[in-house]
Amino acid sequence: MSFLWPLSLRASIRTIARPSLFRRDSSTFQGLKVSQDRLWQTLQSTVHGTSGAKDGGLSRLSCSNEDKIARDWFANEVQSLGAKYEVDAMGSQWATIPGENNGIAPIGVGSHLDSVQRGGKFDGPLGVFTGLEVLKVLKESGRRTFAPISVINWTNEEGARFPPGCMSSAVWSGELDLDHAHACTDTMDRTISIKDELKRIGYLGTKEVSFKANPLSAHFEIHIEQGSRLEKSGADVGVVDSIQGMRWFDVSLRGVTRHTDTTYMTNRQDALVGASKVVLEVERIGRASQTGMATVSLFRTAPQNFCNIPSEVDFSFSMQHTDLKTLQGMTKAIKEFVYATAKEHGLEVEKFEDVWSFDPGFFDPVAVDCVEGAAKEMGFKYNKLCSHTGHDSIYTRMVCPTAMVFTPCRDGISHSPLEYASPENCSVGAQTVLGAVLKYDDILRKKFSP
Repeated sequence: MSFLWPLSLRASIRTIARPSLFRRDSSTFQGLKVSQDRLWQTLQSTVHGTSGAKDGGLSRLSCSNEDKIARDWFANEVQSLGAKYEVDAMGSQWATIPGENNGIAPIGVGSHLDSVQRGGKFDGPLGVFTGLEVLKVLKESGRRTFAPISVINWTNEEGARFPPGCMSSAVWSGELDLDHAHACTDTMDRTISIKDELKRIGYLGTKEVSFKANPLSAHFEIHIEQGSRLEKSGADVGVVDSIQGMRWFDVSLRGVTRHTDTTYMTNRQDALVGASKVVLEVERIGRASQTGMATVSLFRTAPQNFCNIPSEVDFSFSMQHTDLKTLQGMTKAIKEFVYATAKEHGLEVEKFEDVWSFDPGFFDPVAVDCVEGAAKEMGFKYNKLCSHTGHDSIYTRMVCPTAMVFTPCRDGISHSPLEYASPENCSVGAQTVLGAVLKYDDILRKKFSP
C-alpha cells in the first residue's frame, strides 16, 4: 500500500512537563475516572487459563484454544453490560453501546487479544481492556455520549501464526481482500487456514468486514510503547502522531543436496551458506540506516541431518524506517544482494515476496489533538512520538480519524514474558483514552447537533 504524504523524522522528542506537585491517580476527565484496580485485575485475571505459557508470559496465538477462551470471556463481559455484540467474517468482536444519536458511526476503541508465541500480558490486551473499562465507566456514571461507542477486538493483529499481521483491520479498511485473508495459512502447518480455525473455534462471524458497511467515526488505541523513550524521559504517557514504514519479506532459496563428507567445497550449491550471507547483509543494512531496523526472524532449512548439504532454506525478514526513501533504498539493496548471492552460489531464488508493507505516515491531527488535549487537561507529562511498529490503527487511519496512546513499559521490553507496565501507567494511559474519546464525542456533538 502507499500513503500520500511523506514523513519527516523529528530531531528530538518534545516533552511537556506537569506541575511538580501532582498525583496522577487523582486525575479525572469531565468528572469521570477509570478504575486502576479493576483494569489491573482484568489484565492479570484473564491470563489464567488463556496464557498457553508456563513462564509467566502469554502464548495466545490467533484462533488457538487459548484465544477462544479469551474471546468467550470478552463476549460475556460486554454482553453483561448490555452492549450490542457482533462478530464479523474475520472473527473480530464488536461491542457497541448506544449514544444520543445512533444515526452516526460509533467512536471505536480497539486493539487485540492475540499474542506472539512467547509474549507478555500487556501488548494488545491493554487496548481491548481499556475499551472495556471505558464502557464500564460510562455505564456506572450514567453518562450517555452523543455518539455510540464501540470496543473492538481485532483478529490476528500479531500475525505470529497467520501472517500478515493486522489482518482483520486490513480487510476492514479495504486494503486486504477477504478471500485472500481467509486463505492465509499457519506458519507451522500450511494445510491449516485462518478461516478453518475461525470456524473451528466458533468465531467465523457473519457481520460484513468493511468500513463502508460498518463505519467508525474515529478509532483510538492504547498500547505499551514497546520501547524505552517514555521511560527514559520520565513521561507519563505518549501521544502518538505518526508511524514509521515497514516491509516484511518471505524468501526461499533452493540449491542441491549432496553428501557432506564426499562433496568438495568447489562443487556445492549450499542454500544455507547463501542464506547465511543474506542474514548478515540484512543486519548490516539495518545498522547502516542509522535509525532503522532490519531483522531476520523465521528460518527453516532442509534436509535436517548431519550428512546432507542443505538444499532448501525459507526465511522471513523485516525492515523499518521513518523515511520512505531510506526504506525503499534498504529494500532495493537487500533484493539485489539476494539475487547476486544466489547467482554466486548456483542457487535458485524460488520466492522473494513482499508479504506486508506500509509507508511512513501521520495520524489524523484532530484525533491526535484530542489525545494531547486530554493528557494536557489532566496534567499528565507526555511525549509526542512516532510508532515504530504496526498496529491495527495503521489501517483504521486510512479510512477514519485515528490516534494512539502509548504507555511506558519497563526497560522497553515487549514480545517477551518480561514485558511489564505498572498499574499506574496502565490507568494513566486508559484515562487518556477516556478523555480523548469524550473530546472527540464533543466534536461530533457540535458537528451534528441542530
